[in-house]
Amino acid sequence: MAQSASMKQIGARHMNGAVHIMEWSNKMDLIAYGTEKGEVTVQRLNWQKIVIFPPPGEDVKVRSLSWQHDETIIAVGYSNGEVSLLDAEREESISTLKYDEDIKKVYFSKAINIADYRTVYRNKAELAFDFFLPPLPPLNNLGISSKSQEHKSFAKGSPCFLVVILKSGKIFLLFLGALKAGSIDMSQHVSYPDDFEIFDARLSGDFNAMYALVRDGDKIKVLHFCNAILKEYISPMMHLAMHCANILETKNYINNTIQCILEAWETVLLEMDNKLTNYANEQPATSLSADFLELLVFGYATHDIEEFLMQDLTEKGIKKLQTSVDLSYSTIQSLVTKPLQSAAINMFYFLNTIKGLARMSYYFEPLIVPATAEEALRQCGALLMKILELQQVVDQSVNDMKLFFSWLCVVIVRLHQQDIPEDMPQLSTQDTIYLAEYLNSIEDSVIENDDGSVTKRKFNLEKVGQYLEDKPLQQTVKSDVHHLWQKLLEKNECLYNCSLLYPHEKQLSLIQQRDKMFISIDAVFEKPNSSITSEFQLDFICTCCSLPLEYSRSVDFIKFSFLAGNKRGSDLMAITTDWQSCLLMEFDQKFSQLSCVIIHLKPGPFTKELPLPLNNLQFVDLQFYNEEVLSLLLLQDNEEKQQSYFMQFSLELMREKFTLHLLPQNLNLQEILLPQSIFDFVDFCQFRGMDTICTSLAVSGSRKVASILSDKNKKIVMFEMEIEDDDDELEISQNY
Repeated sequence: MAQSASMKQIGARHMNGAVHIMEWSNKMDLIAYGTEKGEVTVQRLNWQKIVIFPPPGEDVKVRSLSWQHDETIIAVGYSNGEVSLLDAEREESISTLKYDEDIKKVYFSKAINIADYRTVYRNKAELAFDFFLPPLPPLNNLGISSKSQEHKSFAKGSPCFLVVILKSGKIFLLFLGALKAGSIDMSQHVSYPDDFEIFDARLSGDFNAMYALVRDGDKIKVLHFCNAILKEYISPMMHLAMHCANILETKNYINNTIQCILEAWETVLLEMDNKLTNYANEQPATSLSADFLELLVFGYATHDIEEFLMQDLTEKGIKKLQTSVDLSYSTIQSLVTKPLQSAAINMFYFLNTIKGLARMSYYFEPLIVPATAEEALRQCGALLMKILELQQVVDQSVNDMKLFFSWLCVVIVRLHQQDIPEDMPQLSTQDTIYLAEYLNSIEDSVIENDDGSVTKRKFNLEKVGQYLEDKPLQQTVKSDVHHLWQKLLEKNECLYNCSLLYPHEKQLSLIQQRDKMFISIDAVFEKPNSSITSEFQLDFICTCCSLPLEYSRSVDFIKFSFLAGNKRGSDLMAITTDWQSCLLMEFDQKFSQLSCVIIHLKPGPFTKELPLPLNNLQFVDLQFYNEEVLSLLLLQDNEEKQQSYFMQFSLELMREKFTLHLLPQNLNLQEILLPQSIFDFVDFCQFRGMDTICTSLAVSGSRKVASILSDKNKKIVMFEMEIEDDDDELEISQNY
């Protein structure tokens, strides 16, 4: 205890604004804190700032933040109902969840006995995707410079749940922050739902139970829930959650790629609008195609076309337009043939794996419905065929545009009555026939509006854009009627509707086909969420204390800390039941017994006379430093002056005072526990006086650090813990 209590101040700094919450990383010497501006800042122990994440909107506050265990990912809950997963190493947002209500708390649960989660179900190929599938190409290597287009990935290391708690009492679980793994509404399990408040909720160390600290009327209670699926299927769930994270990453990558394709296509469309489409809109309906055909077949140009080609478009302008269009189409070709097709293949691999898992009913029956997995795979196959179709259309459009612009260049030279240069390509007979068919179709496009009316597109040289709209295709690719496979399907309806053959839905655009696949994928992951939600059962209730009449949410003395212990295999809780009392609870791994004790800051019957500065102490904040030590931040409030104190309280000192209670049974702890004075177990010298009034603390036993907020939350003081005694150690205030 002597070494764990030793500490040395290693720095203090005044912040630009008030800090609302702090959290230390378990893996690195990094601390994250949320400011009054809604920013989340990550910095090192030496005050070097790593990254600052801006708020998601105006007047948005940080409600809660939590580091993922052994990772560089932070979960942040905001006052507007958003929960963001932020990667401090890559300085980016991985994922954003949106809820309709204010966030009370978010945190990543800590697992104990991590190796056990992989022993029940183990497949040699369960993580083989990184061997079979090449990494997806970075989009910025294809001309996309936006940082938001980078490939983002979830952390798939230690098993953990992201727990999101709303102020209304609803709790949502997400395995690895990706797989929706159940929800529960605490207001449905209390006696007074209209006079209810939730403070916190925690998963046990092996994920087979949940604790919730709530106010039910005028009582503070701990509700304990068990869940059979979380207990028995945690290993298959982890396997499924990894695939879910891979699928979500691939979905984001597909969306980013399509957005890049859309931007490149808009460049083509913009060039067209500036030159060609504006002219086409001024011409009578059906006249444009006829005028161009006359120019091609007979060499006769109307006055309007001649003026347009010679004065508005010009040879130089058309070459510039051709270069711009070729560059845009080249970008689209690269995006379709490389990242988009690769992402669809990856998606097919993951969905095919889930389809295989669904057949292992012993492990995955409550988690996967085989029919929904099969349908998602079919829609992914349909997307792959749509991508190949788009690839053919892009290739065809490149050739069409090249032929069309080359012909226009020759026409302009002739209209100027100049000799055609030898390096200018000439049209063959086959090219002329193809170009005539192409020009005949430039007005053959009908657009159905949202109100049901129909309008004609006046100029339709470009056929790629229809694939990037959330509308059916206006011009579908003509299929070869003489193709043997097509003739086989038409003659055998049983083959056409066979589930083993993936559908080619020719009327759908790429956007519609993508959305259809995404909907079917969402249906796959509805099963674990609904199965786990239905299995939550209220096991027992512990009544901690009764609230005083003057209690209000604006003056809240309830502080809560939870720790899933590895050494003892038990779950530890510390709850302040009033300004001067704290309830310590320890649940064993099987939830068969509860050990608990109440400590208070008043002198006991055998307490020596207290020094004046230690009179009238109150709890300000508390947090488990590790399994043996509870960090306490206290305030002495006398009429003359206020003084803050910090201490490391050893739980071993109180072990013999813990009372044992069998579970499950409803307990009223305030009636059966006798408070124990903290002064009967610790020396007065262990209360370390602080220089200013302190408001909250954050500690990390694994990193051996502590930070304390003071000066109205505008100053952070950092301490190094468990140091050897030397002259630099923080001296104890001896003003007794």
